[in-house]
Amino acid sequence: MEQYMWIVWLVLLVLMIIIEAAGPALVSVWFAVGALVSMIVSFIPKVPWWVEVIIFFVVSLISFFAIRPILRKRMKRDVIQSNVDSLVGKSGKVNEDIVPLEGGEVKINDVIWRANSLDDTLIPKDSIVEVVSINGNKLIVKKVEEK
Repeated sequence: MEQYMWIVWLVLLVLMIIIEAAGPALVSVWFAVGALVSMIVSFIPKVPWWVEVIIFFVVSLISFFAIRPILRKRMKRDVIQSNVDSLVGKSGKVNEDIVPLEGGEVKINDVIWRANSLDDTLIPKDSIVEVVSINGNKLIVKKVEEK
């Protein structure tokens, strides 16, 4: 059996590469590296199969902890905010008083949104507010001091 272990490692290597290619995230490349090293070790005469298995796990773990942070940093893409997330930081005008515990309405970019005050205070109609965050389908806003 030990003389044919390289076939097992080759199949595992190919399988891990296929899984990695099929998905957008770094999932199985670590196991592919471990399988490659174990396949190379399997060509050394008189190496028991259990040593190859240990080498597979050790190399996979080492490659996971050593290479993953580097690859994640390089693969990090700029996240473009879309939809409601793009409203954070924008200003709007209060359409309906924002009352504590009840909320109110804010108009931003000609769209009316339900809104709550950040500090649970009354914000009167026609005040200018800034979106601080989003909670479910409501904007969390704070009053902008007028100059």
